Amino acid sequence: MTHPYAGESDTVTPANVFTPAEASGGQLVKPVTRNEIEALLAPYTVDMRTWLRGITSADDYPDADPEAMAMGMLAQIPTATTSEEALAAFDLSRAKDMCGNEPGGKSPVLEITGARPMKSTFADGAGCYVIVSATVLAEGRKIQFTTGAKAVQMMIWKHTFEGWLPFRAMLEIRREKTAAGYHPLNLVAGI
Repeated sequence: MTHPYAGESDTVTPANVFTPAEASGGQLVKPVTRNEIEALLAPYTVDMRTWLRGITSADDYPDADPEAMAMGMLAQIPTATTSEEALAAFDLSRAKDMCGNEPGGKSPVLEITGARPMKSTFADGAGCYVIVSATVLAEGRKIQFTTGAKAVQMMIWKHTFEGWLPFRAMLEIRREKTAAGYHPLNLVAGI
């Protein structure tokens, strides 16, 4: 059979699959393209400029609510490039949990490979949070974590903007409290 949509450069691969004629009433079904996936996710994601505005707003960001992150988790599935990435979509960690959730706690060294900034659904706080894709270097395990921490988001924003991905770093919960009484989360150089 000849591929009826030959020449389309944004066709999702390797799943250039058509619904069998019997299952679709005798008609071929065009595969979903990467551009179509991005268009569907657009209402929930933010661009680089909006992400920067959200990070630099004066509002503090509350801890992430799992229900508020549901769309972010779902967004990772259609954009996954491997089965492992798709299955990891619902295995999101909170950044502070990776540090033991205690002041002075640090994560293992991570290789940050990507980020998807998402609109926040909180009435208060920053206008965005980020879902970060990374590898725990000591284990070679791919993970995703979420954070609304402005310092972490700004560092990842800068690396993304400059094309410095991937990069190695560790998450760290500061021992010192802010004036508001929080122990902020930072991203520090990884060894």
